[in-house]
Amino acid sequence: MWGDWRNILSPHYFFKMKIKYSKKIDREVFNEVNEMCPRLAPIMGFKFKKITFNNKAVPIAKKIARSAKHSINEKKLREIMKSIFRKELPDITMYINTTPFSTWNVKDKWVSVSYTMAAQGRFFYTICHEANHFMYDYVFNTEKYQDTEIKETITVINNAFGIQDKGWPNFQEQRKRAIEVYDKTRSIEAVIDDLKKKRAEV
Repeated sequence: MWGDWRNILSPHYFFKMKIKYSKKIDREVFNEVNEMCPRLAPIMGFKFKKITFNNKAVPIAKKIARSAKHSINEKKLREIMKSIFRKELPDITMYINTTPFSTWNVKDKWVSVSYTMAAQGRFFYTICHEANHFMYDYVFNTEKYQDTEIKETITVINNAFGIQDKGWPNFQEQRKRAIEVYDKTRSIEAVIDDLKKKRAEV
């Protein structure tokens, strides 16, 4: 009896998200990274070298996909996204990829997390980061690489709900201001408006 109740109270009892490895999606992520990162690197503050697909990493990614459920509190993820965006996170699939980067796709309703995040112990935080990007496009009907600076700034709001989202080097000052505005207003729209206003002043 008690075992049944423990299962019901466990965050994994609420698990609906599908977690997969797909070589097709993995290669799509590789192509996206190699196309976009040369442009994004100077904006975000990192150095980029072209990456190549390695079949030897596929078994590791598949293994992570099988065990990732135990690193994810989907109930908390959904609660955080609804609290921030005031809209339910739709049912999404999570794909493990073998690049060093993570990404999202609103049209096909998936996020993809780098297999390196499992080793770094930041798996759930990364999912929350990508889900925040996903929800921005989903709620505000923006294109993926529209408002990049704002998207990379407002993931700091996840930290108001116990997440440890560090963010890219070039956005630390904006992130500090964003969390201050959010703590005062509890409004994602107020944060976005403030960021746009400050950007217009530069």
